[in-house]
Amino acid sequence: MKKRTFTLIIFLLTCIPIYCQLSKQEEKKLDSLMQISKIPGVSLSIIKNNKLVYNKGFGISGGSKKVTEKTIFQAASLSKFPTALLFLINNQNQQFDIDNEINLYLKTNKLEGLKSDPSTIPTISQLLSHTGGINMSGFLGYKPDKKRIPTIENVIEGKHTFIWEPKIKIKNEVNSENKYSGGGYCYLQKAIKDTKGEPFRTVIQKELLQPLNMQNSFYSLTPNNRNDVAYGYSKKGKPIKLGYKVYPQEAAAALWTTSFDYSQLLLEVMAGLNDNRPSILTKESIKLLTTPTNTTNGKLNLYGLGVGLQVDENGKVKGIGHSGANIGYSSFFYLDINDGSGYVLLTNRNFADLSEIKSLLRKNIFGK
Repeated sequence: MKKRTFTLIIFLLTCIPIYCQLSKQEEKKLDSLMQISKIPGVSLSIIKNNKLVYNKGFGISGGSKKVTEKTIFQAASLSKFPTALLFLINNQNQQFDIDNEINLYLKTNKLEGLKSDPSTIPTISQLLSHTGGINMSGFLGYKPDKKRIPTIENVIEGKHTFIWEPKIKIKNEVNSENKYSGGGYCYLQKAIKDTKGEPFRTVIQKELLQPLNMQNSFYSLTPNNRNDVAYGYSKKGKPIKLGYKVYPQEAAAALWTTSFDYSQLLLEVMAGLNDNRPSILTKESIKLLTTPTNTTNGKLNLYGLGVGLQVDENGKVKGIGHSGANIGYSSFFYLDINDGSGYVLLTNRNFADLSEIKSLLRKNIFGK
């Protein structure tokens, strides 16, 4: 009896820090779902009660190389959430006012209003919440060996881009509706560059990623000669030629990260809501982040600043989340802001069906 008790104690002690959130049976189920959905590799982190309780890699990152906790993935549109946090930090220190129109922070490539309403230019918050009336929902990326990768200025002007990537401009009435626009984030990227005098990637590294000790995260066209890279795969399970596409639209789509690192962003949001924990985010910023946008069409849009919103039966925001899809990569995160529980899921498959995996994680974390 004493021997069994001692063995149980040892097991519990070794399980407490991490790797105990998914049971062996659940991990096998995840492996099975990956095979069914032809997902080569997964990076997964789980948060419960404001603590990271699980972090693990599954499958392969390319060839026969296994995904580890430090394998980096393209986060795709999950890149937008950190961009929003960067602007909230700068709103706090008064270097930006997110209620000001974007043109106040642009030296060149200023937005022109609609002919019917030339004086109305979207604000930073409207661009962050996809209510700025901007065209271009998303981008397909460029081959890494392309002789001329467009600059952010080129992208905005529609020069040296694909024929289906025209000039980014106001297409619809500002604040008339919520219409997803990665194009709006290109203007946000340019505003950081013009105002700070440094590239967007440099600014967000110094002001957000480094302070949160996200050592395996960076905004970049390429994975910076890293050896632990999850290379992208197509829907049919074949490797993407050259491994990945590059996205000069950094603020919208060019974050390389791990699920562990990305979870630090979610923990920071919870710290900002907790009076007893220090955070680079104020409660006021979290409120701005999680407030649904109201547009002139009268609809309540379940999108805040850089995040989608989930509401309860009383219409109160209970969670934030976002999905992402670059060529060769699919991703998703969710955080319940009431109890500080959620997860980050990164994969290296093109437009992967994550529904069954998300269902497995919901049952594990929330019991439903």
